[in-house]
Amino acid sequence: MPWDVCVISKRAQEHALSPTCIGHLWVFENLQAKELEALTNAAQRKLYKKGQEVFSQGQTAKKMFLLKGGRVKLSKLAESGDEITLDIRKAGDFLGEAMLAEDMVYPLTATCLEDTLICGFDKPGLEKLILDHPNIGLQVIKNLSRRIDWLTSRVGSFSLSNLEERLYQVLSQVAREHCIQEGQRI
Repeated sequence: MPWDVCVISKRAQEHALSPTCIGHLWVFENLQAKELEALTNAAQRKLYKKGQEVFSQGQTAKKMFLLKGGRVKLSKLAESGDEITLDIRKAGDFLGEAMLAEDMVYPLTATCLEDTLICGFDKPGLEKLILDHPNIGLQVIKNLSRRIDWLTSRVGSFSLSNLEERLYQVLSQVAREHCIQEGQRI
């Protein structure tokens, strides 16, 4: 989703979010309107510049971030001192999920590849929001469980013995992710 759909008042340098926009993030699917509104109101917004770090490897994980626009590189510093790029995240993706666990540090560094709008929740703020609106916590748990199941199935496809089976599984997964039904022509 383009970030200008999510940003209501860019000229005023106030980055307000539409509840529908935040509700399209997979982790917040199936929330009621009042819960989406509470979530939207609690989100802390920040516009990061190209090259700016969102967080660094080894830093205490205190915030979870939702990318609303832009791209972020996730990298890890190897023991040799070399930087290894592990992933590129885009609008709709999460950063800093380690915050949900107790006493964790960020296992990698997140650097903006372009100007990036990020909404975040600090741990005390998210916990208060969930205590005030228990269904948010329940839906997040359900959505995270579905994501774990999806990731597990993807990892399972790597264990297939021959290339044809692995390729079939990957292509089938891509088709499911893009709503193409089995037997339907592309």
